[in-house]
Amino acid sequence: MNEATARTTTDTLAQDTLSRVCLPEEQLFLGVEHETQERHRFRGFELSFLPSSVPISQLMAALGMDCEQRLARLKEKAKGLQMSEPLVLSHHPGTMPTDMRRQHFFVIDRLMACEALKNALAAGEHSRQFYTQLLAVCSAPELRPLFEEIVEQKENACRILEEVQENARPLKDVSAE
Repeated sequence: MNEATARTTTDTLAQDTLSRVCLPEEQLFLGVEHETQERHRFRGFELSFLPSSVPISQLMAALGMDCEQRLARLKEKAKGLQMSEPLVLSHHPGTMPTDMRRQHFFVIDRLMACEALKNALAAGEHSRQFYTQLLAVCSAPELRPLFEEIVEQKENACRILEEVQENARPLKDVSAE
């Protein structure tokens, strides 16, 4: 299964969860797949901002590290639940999916920065909604605290991205002068 198919499958399954209850194994698999995609996305934003805004690049790196920590917690929880099969990703965990590599660009002015931050915030909101849906249908009491914590972390990340986006809004593009 390629990255685009995994993302579509993950999104579709998340939408379907509103009408049914997922097994803990399914929820953990969905969480790991989603968080892996988020980690790649933040790595891309980190590189995009590196030439023009080191502080924003560092923020994106920190958000990517948060993804790493959530991945570790999800995998740890899977071990704690003694899942019959280990969580297997649809792609190699260390590689950036092809469609995300094609999206890579360098931010060179404030207008591009605003657009990239808008995209980062939209992805953050999607991620928050994803985990809110997982939490809403969580049938395993041992997973609820983890998903509650992740939802709270996603809300905080969105607030931070909103603040950065507000501060980066261009009144006029200084590079055009």
